[in-house]
Amino acid sequence: VVPQLNRYVSTILLFITTFNYISAVTHYSVPEELEEGSVVANLAGDLGLDVKTLVDRKMRIDIIANKKYLDVNKETGELYIVERIDRESLCPAKTSCYLKMEAIIENPKRIFYIELEIMDINDNAPHFRRDTIDLDISEATQAGERFS
Repeated sequence: VVPQLNRYVSTILLFITTFNYISAVTHYSVPEELEEGSVVANLAGDLGLDVKTLVDRKMRIDIIANKKYLDVNKETGELYIVERIDRESLCPAKTSCYLKMEAIIENPKRIFYIELEIMDINDNAPHFRRDTIDLDISEATQAGERFS
């Protein structure tokens, strides 16, 4: 009975830990190509942090990518754009695009997981081989028919 109880308690603890990790991700959405300096959100407020302590606690943003697209203003607690984000270069050929980050503070050390969804603004016009395309379509063509 004791081994089964230990296994049951271990399973519950694992579930709670996993649930806390999953639910602890702060999610934001922004359109691509925002101007540098644009504010995404008040990160300190969303995380329940006292803005007055951000400098002393050495808050920083670690981006899990090649470039540092965002940073936090330690005076206001705002998360802002440092470099324009081009969705097509960041996530080529994907339907969804997420930038994963960690907000880290020291004394005591805490890590917050942040996910930034980059929304497409449809800034790339379609290109066609010819300016005009002529199609001869019969009146008897069924609705929904496709033509290449």
